[in-house]
Amino acid sequence: MPAMLKSKKFWGIILSFFFLWLALQKVDWKHVPDILASLKFRYIFLICISYTFEHLLRAVRWQQILFERDFSFKTAYFGIVLGYFFNNILPARAGEFFRAYYLKKNKVVAGSEAFGSVVFERFLDGVVIVSLIVFSLQNFKTTPLIEKASISAVIFYCLVLIAILILQFKKSLFVKISSAIFNLLPERFGSRLKNSRDSFIDGLSLIGQPVVFIKALFTSFIAWGLSLFTLWLSLQMFSIDFGFGQTALLMSVLAIGSMIPSSPGMIGVYQFCCVITLHDIFGLSNDLAGTFGLVCHFIAYSYVILLGFAILTHEGLRVSELSAAEKEDIVNTPSVIS
Repeated sequence: MPAMLKSKKFWGIILSFFFLWLALQKVDWKHVPDILASLKFRYIFLICISYTFEHLLRAVRWQQILFERDFSFKTAYFGIVLGYFFNNILPARAGEFFRAYYLKKNKVVAGSEAFGSVVFERFLDGVVIVSLIVFSLQNFKTTPLIEKASISAVIFYCLVLIAILILQFKKSLFVKISSAIFNLLPERFGSRLKNSRDSFIDGLSLIGQPVVFIKALFTSFIAWGLSLFTLWLSLQMFSIDFGFGQTALLMSVLAIGSMIPSSPGMIGVYQFCCVITLHDIFGLSNDLAGTFGLVCHFIAYSYVILLGFAILTHEGLRVSELSAAEKEDIVNTPSVIS
């Protein structure tokens, strides 16, 4: 039992069931078949096409960030999809580590540089998310829970920005102080913290290159615009006639929900975010909001899982390789690029 309590998978499942219960506890299931019968199923094809273009754009962004490395668009795209695939089946956003491992395995970059590029991507996504949150708070009256979560997310990203500024102008001092602290910890744990710190610094060093930063940020806004379009198509499938503003608010809440740790693929969290937005803010029925969360998440989840398995088969990879990648320190490997 103690070993189970230490397992990320165990707590991820617990979190998923907890949020799923919160989201669906007031759904009257006898109304769900009628909601499903009224769906415009032709939108599923358009949703999958939109998902594909989202992933393709994020692959373009990854190539922009790692512009000094010559690797194929196919490798970038496969890495993006496999990252989503492992995020959907494992807790703690394990897919981010697999993406770094995938580039290292293909001898594109060292694990630390690949992981640093993922850190940089998360920062760019944070800029877009904060923009969506600020827009939504200014244009809609939300619930106290969403307002507090939104403010917390904005504060978090502002603190990240402050940390970035410190690293830009006082990098050596930061490294010296953090190394002194890490040296007081157990050797293995301290070493991993140093590796994570160095990867974080590697990723943020790209911010000091204005052309790379602007191109990648522009691509990020377009990719998130496609995400908004995908979500809008999902709403249209349910005959929910939302405009840009309402869709942006729902996207903002889902983005905040994605920050909740450990829940694999946002199972439970996704449905909870849909219910508190569609029902608590926009007044749609619990039945419609809950069904929307279940169906749309199932479509997105199935799309990534099927595509991920196809890529794994094509590449001759196994799911078990991720565990091996996590056990070997992928962010502390010598460069494979001369």
